[in-house]
Amino acid sequence: MPNDNPPHSDKRPHDLRSTLTKRQILDGARQVFLLNGYAGTSIDQIINQSGVSKGSIYHHFDSKDALFRALIAAEAERIARALPSVDQDDPDPCSALRQIGLAVLETLNNPATIATLRLIIGALGRFPGLGEEFLRNSLGQTAEQIAAYLDLRASAGSLRIRSSRAAAEEFARQFMAHVMERVLVPHKPCLTEAECTAVVEDILRNSDIRRDTGRTAGEQAS
Repeated sequence: MPNDNPPHSDKRPHDLRSTLTKRQILDGARQVFLLNGYAGTSIDQIINQSGVSKGSIYHHFDSKDALFRALIAAEAERIARALPSVDQDDPDPCSALRQIGLAVLETLNNPATIATLRLIIGALGRFPGLGEEFLRNSLGQTAEQIAAYLDLRASAGSLRIRSSRAAAEEFARQFMAHVMERVLVPHKPCLTEAECTAVVEDILRNSDIRRDTGRTAGEQAS
């Protein structure tokens, strides 16, 4: 009798369970790491918080280091997914950069992102390259899209730019600098919508991105 079942059909439930278990471990680990920091967290504490067995943890992660790195990588991926694509068809650089700038700032200003940044700072002694890795994985794709957009506008003659890549990376990372005060001061409130708008306009005004008039994008918008 022919077998009508698709090959590996019994693998899907297993894969789903594995994914859910991994997510459960990461959720539990995040809570413990946030409470105790990297150095003060043990695998046993993560087991208790996540409700999984030690075998399940070591099936997915071979060490506490690996688990911590996976957590930070997942947070970077969350930020990258939350950011919208740059509108490559927008003829107005001010409009396009303002929209993506507000999205970047609002995402970084999120309490979950602030908590992750505190975790990273606290673990830099053990993971010196973790901060740069996080920036690359969270904001890198957006910076690449901004660079591509700047190249398009420069080719169209509506923008003057010395280095689109450098300008895009600097533009994206300026927003990280503006949330660092909240990272370092736990009880400082989130930026309001008006404050976010003011920050974006200030970054545009001081950027190296210039319209064909010779003025910066921020000056053109003023």
